[in-house]
Amino acid sequence: LPGHGERATLCSHHSSVDSLPATHHETSESQWKQWSHDKQQSRPVQHHIVTVRHDKAFRMPKSYSQVIAEWPVAVLVLCSVTVLVCTLAGLLVGNLPDFSEPLMGFEPRDTDIGRKLIVWKNVQTHTGYKKTLSLSPYTEKNSYGDIGINRRQRFIRSEQGTRTRRMVEQDYGKDSFFCGPPGKSYSQLVFMSTTAGSLWNLQAIQSMCQIEQDKIRSHVHFGNLCQRTEGNDCCPSWSLGNYIAVLHNKSSCLEITQADVSHTLALLRFCAPDYHKGILIPSCIGSRIGREKHSQCAKVPEKCTRFNGIYQLLHFLVDRDFLSLQTMEYQVPSLKYSLLFLPTKKGESMMKIYLDNLESWDLFDNYTTITGMDLGLKQKLFQHYLLLDTMYPVLAILAIFLSMILYLRSIFITFMVLITVVSSLMISFFLYKVAFRFTYFPFVNLTAVVILSSICANHTFVFFDLWSLSKSQNPSAGLLQWMSQTMHHFGYLMLASSFTTGAAFYASYMSNIIAICCFAIYMGTCVLVNLVFMVTWLPSSVVLYERYIATNCIYKPEDHWNYSGHKRIIFSLHRVLRGLQNTLCETSKLLFEKLLPCGVIKFRYIWICWFAALAIGGAYISCFNPKLKLPNLEMPSVQMFRLSHPFERYDAEYCHQFMFERLEHGEGQRMPITLVWGILPVDNGDHFNPKSNGTLVKDTTFTIQSPDAQNWLLAFCQKVKNQTFYYSDLEQKSTVCFMEEFHTWMDSRQCSQQDHSFNLCCNHFPFPYGSEVFLHCIKMMITEQGRDGAETYDLGLRFDGEGNLVALVLQFQTIYHYSFNYSKAKQFYNKIGHWITEEMKTAPIGLQNGWYTSKLELYNLQHSLSTETMVVIGLSITISFVVLLLTTWNVLLSVFSVTAITGTVLVTVGLLVLLEWQLNAVESLFISAAVGLSTDFTVNYCISYHLCPHSDRLSRVAFSLKQMSCATAMVASALFSAGVIMLPATVLAYRKLGIFIMMIKCISCGFASFFFQSLCCFFGPEKNCGQILWPCTYALKDYSDDSRPNGSFTCGGGEKQTRLRKVQESNTANEQYELQPLARKLSDSFDNSTSTSKLSNRPSVLSEDIQLQDSTCPRIGIHSSLETDRQNLQETLLGHHVDLCQCPALQTSSPYKHGISGAEAEIHRERLCRDCRCQKYGPKAWENSNRPEAEIYKFHRGLCSHSSSFNVLDVSNETSVSDFEQTIKFAESASSCPNVLDVSNSSCAAERGHLNGKRDTLRLDLRETVFDISPPASQQNSSSWKNRLGLGSEEPVVLPNSQPDMPDVWIKRSSAQNSGYSS
Repeated sequence: LPGHGERATLCSHHSSVDSLPATHHETSESQWKQWSHDKQQSRPVQHHIVTVRHDKAFRMPKSYSQVIAEWPVAVLVLCSVTVLVCTLAGLLVGNLPDFSEPLMGFEPRDTDIGRKLIVWKNVQTHTGYKKTLSLSPYTEKNSYGDIGINRRQRFIRSEQGTRTRRMVEQDYGKDSFFCGPPGKSYSQLVFMSTTAGSLWNLQAIQSMCQIEQDKIRSHVHFGNLCQRTEGNDCCPSWSLGNYIAVLHNKSSCLEITQADVSHTLALLRFCAPDYHKGILIPSCIGSRIGREKHSQCAKVPEKCTRFNGIYQLLHFLVDRDFLSLQTMEYQVPSLKYSLLFLPTKKGESMMKIYLDNLESWDLFDNYTTITGMDLGLKQKLFQHYLLLDTMYPVLAILAIFLSMILYLRSIFITFMVLITVVSSLMISFFLYKVAFRFTYFPFVNLTAVVILSSICANHTFVFFDLWSLSKSQNPSAGLLQWMSQTMHHFGYLMLASSFTTGAAFYASYMSNIIAICCFAIYMGTCVLVNLVFMVTWLPSSVVLYERYIATNCIYKPEDHWNYSGHKRIIFSLHRVLRGLQNTLCETSKLLFEKLLPCGVIKFRYIWICWFAALAIGGAYISCFNPKLKLPNLEMPSVQMFRLSHPFERYDAEYCHQFMFERLEHGEGQRMPITLVWGILPVDNGDHFNPKSNGTLVKDTTFTIQSPDAQNWLLAFCQKVKNQTFYYSDLEQKSTVCFMEEFHTWMDSRQCSQQDHSFNLCCNHFPFPYGSEVFLHCIKMMITEQGRDGAETYDLGLRFDGEGNLVALVLQFQTIYHYSFNYSKAKQFYNKIGHWITEEMKTAPIGLQNGWYTSKLELYNLQHSLSTETMVVIGLSITISFVVLLLTTWNVLLSVFSVTAITGTVLVTVGLLVLLEWQLNAVESLFISAAVGLSTDFTVNYCISYHLCPHSDRLSRVAFSLKQMSCATAMVASALFSAGVIMLPATVLAYRKLGIFIMMIKCISCGFASFFFQSLCCFFGPEKNCGQILWPCTYALKDYSDDSRPNGSFTCGGGEKQTRLRKVQESNTANEQYELQPLARKLSDSFDNSTSTSKLSNRPSVLSEDIQLQDSTCPRIGIHSSLETDRQNLQETLLGHHVDLCQCPALQTSSPYKHGISGAEAEIHRERLCRDCRCQKYGPKAWENSNRPEAEIYKFHRGLCSHSSSFNVLDVSNETSVSDFEQTIKFAESASSCPNVLDVSNSSCAAERGHLNGKRDTLRLDLRETVFDISPPASQQNSSSWKNRLGLGSEEPVVLPNSQPDMPDVWIKRSSAQNSGYSS
């Protein structure tokens, strides 16, 4: 019952053509409307005043919804203060995130291989002069003093060596043309023929020189960056043309001739076999004296070693297939790629030249093109593009919030949701940094902004769908009841969805990759913090919007827009947009409330088979063939840009085409083995901070001076040499046999009678030596061996600052080559590891804690990704199942939900495999988050199905689809558009994030809407089937009043028998209302209930809508053919006395009223703005009329809102108590229709305070009756919202009866507030 002087709920329209004065509105706000048969006559006003007294003005809130509805500002202020405090604490405590190295943290840390690699890195870092470990037992000051060599002698030797090198350069003057040999420290450009032909021709060679001149040397900054000659000129580049020019005494590569090119080819063809056999090495080049030191150099012809250009051409500048052992006999060998070394160092100094001249795509001419380059800029350029491409994620987020504005039609609410996202991120950062004490914040954590925006969009759309549904079902209620009904469903949904999603993200914490662990903690925390904000901040914002913003819109009559031209244009545009909006609303209603439920239920067999086949195919592709490719590059060279980028092409393709790269960093290098004793493989650093490597932990039991240790080390040397995997490298001396070398050194020293100190280390002592002799002599050997070199000789021993032997490091080469193939690397690791482990078991006590490592960084990453990814996915799915089971307590729904989530993940990963994604760390991060991103839509449908008031599965499926499908489709489309926006990004991480989000959300939407619902159609729980029941803690849901013509399905089957039994029970009822068959046809709801008035034994129908009468108001929305049918039916039924109202909307007992959609509510409110009148017919018209039932159905459909819902009433002796109030606040209804702008004639205002003339047709519906006792506007406060719902008072209420011979109605309200959707 409306109160006096109440303001409108949505908006307050002020029309100058309103026929009723304001005072009449105020005095008749709480009166029943009387609709007269003759519109010219007016009946006396009857007042039915309901007064509810309250004992006190303030009481403690009885529900959370009441707190939100009555104190929204307090909730918002509390949340704002919390966000402010946490944000300041997070930003001020500790250091701010550092994104200067965005790829840091993508290596496995807490693995057996990872720990050893970290410790070995620490050993290398802490070894050196004045460091923790030293190669020499003495300081530099006295390192040569013990053997009588002073600094003067060292200086003389250094000068002699310098003169010797200068003489060599003078003898071989051609080498002085270049500024030294080329190397990895110089910038490199890769050339390829434009016509895909060979580069070994005069035109291509000169073309490379010309492109270098135009793109590099012509730049203004090149002179400041280039290496200088003694004449202060820029050094020439190490290019194919310059080497040919030097060989033929030409000053420039542009001066060479075809004869020079042919002669050089013949020379290379002659020397190439020796190079590929490993005989032509740098030590063979130079003077004859230097060549005589290596016996193998004698086999190399002198013309191949006279000038180092031959070796450098084959080693640095031409690809490995050019003149190889397989192609050497070709008459015209093909040179596919050629490398050019610029005389500029790699690094940030080349950034300006790259951005100005090399970033463009015109790096070609008619002969050659630059297809790859290595300027040392990859990390720096990645940071540059990372900042530049931030616009794409920002645009994606804006697209999500723009779709939110279009869906909600409220900028204020969208802005509040944006604040929710930012607040959740900042509080999560505070918890991540302060509470969890994580010191490293990886760059990938910023992807949480996009992911959390998508999660918030989904929850916001669902909330407003539920909110609109509550308002349309019970328009006469206040904010408290709307909020109570909405939060009953939304709160349950948020708990299930957020806990499931957060748990899925937290499951990735088990990964050994640092960045993935950090992302898992931060993203999971964001989801849980967002849960708190979505149940506090968002509802409070909606309450504020309804109270203060939606009520400020002012209605202007149509005449207001006809005064000027621009106003008419605005009004016309408004009508066009309103028409487009109505069209979209009708289309959406047809698609999501009619076609989609029908399509899912009718074709459920097809959907299950189709999506099951997709899931099986995705599982086969992901796990068996072809599977996700493991990475083949180490982290410094990991892909950052598109594969077509020159930097990526060099790392992925070209660097393996040149021999110097293959031998040093590629598959041509030998795999070394490093054995360590004295340092334990313990990583005591922060495992979640890649910058924290910890400290060295020394082995206190380590010793090698004991006789057993000396014997074992000597025998171990022979065992290593006897193994098939051992490789003897002549250039790189092995240290694994240092004990054998020491023994040989001792035997070579003859004892002296004059020098007693010399007698301590001579052949007089047998092996093994005593502890003191061993330590003294080993130190002497190290000092003596290192006197000829500038650096101390590395024998493998490590000493501390006091000269004590604390560690031993032995190294040797194996026959295994470095491989990017995971299987080959695994075979090497397992074989070597097994042999070394067995040998360590035979070691003496002081050497049993030894361990080994090798070049295993890539294998460590591959092994972690290959084993952890699927384990993390499986664990996430398992945890999601457990959380869903704990929130729904229904086994079947949890199993179906997890099945749909699993199918989504498998299909997504399968598509990523088909897109040729490599399982790098970034891709692994996305795949680990796949489960968390797949849960939202499925949980939406699961909770909606679970809370459905209907008992049979088909009704529940249709119910959940009607309720959730629109929001689900809108979120999926918004995220699809956001993903498309990020595709043009140069940074690969942004691009792959867009692809992943686009795929995962669309696939998740399909599996949730079709596969999950189809499973529920077949095996979904009915009533309490599959529910875990706890004694005394869980009340069974009552479905006893659920009598529907649609039929009911049991858990185990037997749908047809149950449907027949229901029909039989319905036919044997005591009394049937004559309009029940018609009402069943007209009702869009699956739930129909019956009742009768206790004051009369005749059945009564209560219209939820205020009935409209015929008047001069134009009929909007009624087709002419339907109007003709109405008039014909009036003539046929003339003289009867049954009230046939033009707008019958019979009450359904279901809390979800599908019949009233947003568009229908607009029509309903529009008709409230006109004066109409019911037509009266006799009570037996429906029984005696020959009018077919279909025509009556069509007549009602034409006159009423097209989805009015009927409540069929059974005859009983009990007053029915419905979910909704019978009368509607006229001020709210009339003022809350935005479509009133379309009504040009508003003079037909409905009169207030008139009954409809039939007392016995008035049924009091008291279960959720709204009692409005609002005080005057001046006294309205927050407590008035509670009073309007009758909360806080348990006294009976008396309704005076209008009939003097009938008793008054006494109402005893229950103290418990219905806070949910229950049937």
